[in-house]
Amino acid sequence: MRFVWTLVLAASLAVCLSGADKPRKKKSPKPPDIEVIESVAYRTDGEIALDGRIRNSGEKPIRGLVLVFDFMAPGRAVVTSQKGAIDEELLAPGDESVFRMKLNDPVRAVEYKISAVDGQGRDLSVAKAGPFFIE
Repeated sequence: MRFVWTLVLAASLAVCLSGADKPRKKKSPKPPDIEVIESVAYRTDGEIALDGRIRNSGEKPIRGLVLVFDFMAPGRAVVTSQKGAIDEELLAPGDESVFRMKLNDPVRAVEYKISAVDGQGRDLSVAKAGPFFIE
């Protein structure tokens, strides 16, 4: 009887170990929600004018997209953050949008990065977010 239990134990152990050496399928990384295609900033009369294009590179539509601009001094220390909404209420997957904004000029800023939140305040991942130079 002891021999039978030893055989059962050895067989079950062999079955468990035979699947252990198979590579596991890894999930492909989630694409970023937003991609910055281009962005330009320049100073005009106490304001910074920001022009650019973005694309919804994610898999879901984005409602109420708000862009957040982190303005940085030399050494990349953030001086201030300002935000503005894009014109389109809904940005479908693959769609592009142009943004044109005028924000207060943070005098010491020389660069900026872009981040984004949706209409519900959730942070979105952004590809090619900068830093970009202020002209």
